[in-house]
Amino acid sequence: MMRVAGVVLTAVLTLVGSVRAQTGAATLRAPSGERAVLVIEQEGAVFVPADAVTEALGGTIVGDRAGYRITLGENTAGFTVDRRFGAVGEQLIEMQSAPIFVDATPFVPWQFFRDVLRFTSELDLRWDPATRVLEVGRGRFDTVDARISVIELDETTKIVIEFPRRVEHEVRREPAAYVIQTRAPVRADVADRSYEGALLDRITVRENQIVVQLSSAEVAGDPYTLESPFRIVLDLQRGSPALATTPDRPGLRLRELPGVRTIVLDPGHGGKEVGAIGPGGLVEKEATLAICRRLQSLIASSLGARVILTRDDDSLVPHDQRTAIANQYKADLFLSVHLNASRSPQARGAETYYLSLEASDDLARASAERENREADAASPPGARSPAADLDLILWDLAQQQYLRESSRFAELVQQEMNGLSGVGNRGVKQAPFRVLVGATMPAALVEVGFLSNPEEESRLGSAAYQDAVAQALLRAIRAYKAEYEARLGLERRAPERLGSGAPPPTPAAGSGR
Repeated sequence: MMRVAGVVLTAVLTLVGSVRAQTGAATLRAPSGERAVLVIEQEGAVFVPADAVTEALGGTIVGDRAGYRITLGENTAGFTVDRRFGAVGEQLIEMQSAPIFVDATPFVPWQFFRDVLRFTSELDLRWDPATRVLEVGRGRFDTVDARISVIELDETTKIVIEFPRRVEHEVRREPAAYVIQTRAPVRADVADRSYEGALLDRITVRENQIVVQLSSAEVAGDPYTLESPFRIVLDLQRGSPALATTPDRPGLRLRELPGVRTIVLDPGHGGKEVGAIGPGGLVEKEATLAICRRLQSLIASSLGARVILTRDDDSLVPHDQRTAIANQYKADLFLSVHLNASRSPQARGAETYYLSLEASDDLARASAERENREADAASPPGARSPAADLDLILWDLAQQQYLRESSRFAELVQQEMNGLSGVGNRGVKQAPFRVLVGATMPAALVEVGFLSNPEEESRLGSAAYQDAVAQALLRAIRAYKAEYEARLGLERRAPERLGSGAPPPTPAAGSGR
């Protein structure tokens, strides 16, 4: 990327039209040293060259006018020229003004980098207009807000504590509790909450502590962190605390074993996020859970893979947490199951999607907007808008390396669903479904039928048809597994078994019909 020289750029005036802009030299002090940079001042905003500041912070920047991606250690951030929003991972950053473009170099308001550092580190960035110094230093430990979610998964209770930025902390075990000690003071919406679960008794938030009180001393915990956004996660199970990180725990790097060995199924909606409701009263959240439970049993018994449900009851699981669950379990495949709806009662058949920030057609865009809008409405007050996130995070490349695999998996799912429904192929589509964002494995979302169609609603409400849907999805998963492992040269190898009593995977060569 072209470096901006330390001179006044007359090109700025042509870019900003009638708005008067001033340019001049400033000093950037960072851990890497001190350097001169050019700043642009207009309408009260101070713009700095994104490439020079990124380099001073030890990072890299790539992109063009369509969008820029910044990498700082393990963290990523991004922005687009002429838009006032940027992001750190999946966290939005609202800037004072939209970035501008000068002689092939993007300039951003200096506060963009301040917010990036506050989200990802304990560093801060300050601008002194009197001395014209932009300085990186240790951050002030202001109170940080925390959002706490508790999710029940089979025999595990998952506690997720989400922060707007990385928080320095340590986790220690006490006789019947886990204490999360933070360097910055913590503020939560509820400071003291009791639970009636078999593993968790109470969560209490003090100034620099989050205390997770266990139901008994025999409960084991597995603490770890997730990024984008920064989260501290504590998985609780029955067992001795000394066994909290045994090889069977989710922390095991199962991804190092080749093949499709762990599959996460996501029953759409849950809790107050009910999804579509058919004219006969069938509720989407109930039907998707029934189908996924049937599919879970089929996969476990016939493929020998480990199968995780993002929810196994009528719980509200935020969309961000669904792919986080898949990532944490090192899943090799993610399938979200939904039911469709349309203003036309004649609409019928299945559709399968994989992630894209640009929808493949207007109907795909409308479907994603409907799902994302309901998730936004069910989110806690103050949660960010999923639709806005998806529109703005153009630089999130987390799923890019899996797009080809996701596309092939979606094709196999759609083929099986076409044969089941007897409807002409509605096609494989791309759309910005929030539930697919952040998945670090091949991922697809299937709409198995239209609840708005009375005939399809009647079928989808029957146990026999739900079994048929699960069988069709099993065939698609088996076919994908066989294809993928054949490409890896694993079709002649006997894979290790992941679950007790589960038979080895069936060496299918096709759809399994």
